[in-house]
Amino acid sequence: MVGPKVRRMGLRLAVLTLLAPLMLRFEPCLGFASDVVFSGSLERVGHESISVRLADRRVIDARLPNKSLLTSGAIAAQYNRGDRVQITCKPIQPVWEEEASRFQSLELVKLRLLGRPSPEESSGLPELPSWHEGVNLLSRPDAVSAPMRRTEIGGMDAVARSQLEHAREVNLAYASNMPNFVADETAKRYTSDSMSAQWGYLDTIETEITFKGAVAVRQQIRKDGKPWGRPFQALPGFKWSGGFGTEIRPLFDPRCPTTIQYEGRAEVRGKQLVEYRYSSPPDGCFNPFYLQYQRYNPGRTGHVFVDDPSGNVIQLDEEASGFPAELEFAQRNEEVSWDYVKIGEASHLLPIGATFVVLYSTGNRTRVEVTYKNHRHFEASTNITFK
Repeated sequence: MVGPKVRRMGLRLAVLTLLAPLMLRFEPCLGFASDVVFSGSLERVGHESISVRLADRRVIDARLPNKSLLTSGAIAAQYNRGDRVQITCKPIQPVWEEEASRFQSLELVKLRLLGRPSPEESSGLPELPSWHEGVNLLSRPDAVSAPMRRTEIGGMDAVARSQLEHAREVNLAYASNMPNFVADETAKRYTSDSMSAQWGYLDTIETEITFKGAVAVRQQIRKDGKPWGRPFQALPGFKWSGGFGTEIRPLFDPRCPTTIQYEGRAEVRGKQLVEYRYSSPPDGCFNPFYLQYQRYNPGRTGHVFVDDPSGNVIQLDEEASGFPAELEFAQRNEEVSWDYVKIGEASHLLPIGATFVVLYSTGNRTRVEVTYKNHRHFEASTNITFK
């Protein structure tokens, strides 16, 4: 039974998840046929792609072409992070980029410098932990960058603060050594239009999912009982793809701008757990959401429920909101649960279920209910590929 305090969460199915970026993704498609132009602040140059941040905080990603003037090395040698630039891009058939773990549907055609950042603009660039943004070949401008906003802790006495620090230590250690395993995943998807509060059944997706550290790969996909011969990324509609444990660091790493408040004790699935409320501003350490060539990192609020005395997270909920209108959706809530699962003679803390609710700007909604069963060891001989 879930206690009254947890039941009040209702549709705040929001919880951060140890399952992944669990990012909002849609099937790759192109909404235009001609070149497009964007102006903004140069944010990242990887070995295969470039990222530019627009004034509304959306980030545009584009693949780098095999041209001498537009290679990653050539751009990194001439530009710094924060430079004001204009990029011209052309649409391409979606190509998987391994380094960014995502499809790229634009390719850079032209890059033009509009100006260097002012000292004030340079000082406003936050210094997030290096693991947050991955590979970035750009240097920072000479001006001093903004200091990192560290985790804030509130509403705790000495005992509660000690419990949180223990949970922080336990979960960061867990995130640094994620278990590898295989499970059977079943996801039931539902939809609702803006005129109805009722959910209409859409389909059931079954996969064999392999978690290799923080990366999830789905194989043997079935849609309504029939084999799906295409990659998981090609499924139409909302996808809950992602890895496992990627949300632990943004929540517990003291270098991240996450505020944590002690809420007391709560009963979850018959267990007495310690509850914390957390919030993170836009562009914090949490993973961004993707829609074709655009991504956006909204603010988050939610609750985390921790086992006492082990310190392990047993449930997380998260609400992400405040998206720009151009992204066509307004809010994403998720709730994730995990428990101790026996594999052989050993017990492992692994995900057992998740629920996602997506609200679009049209008022339409999507709901996905996911369960994980038959957890088993990951075999080293398994061939994991992205297609």
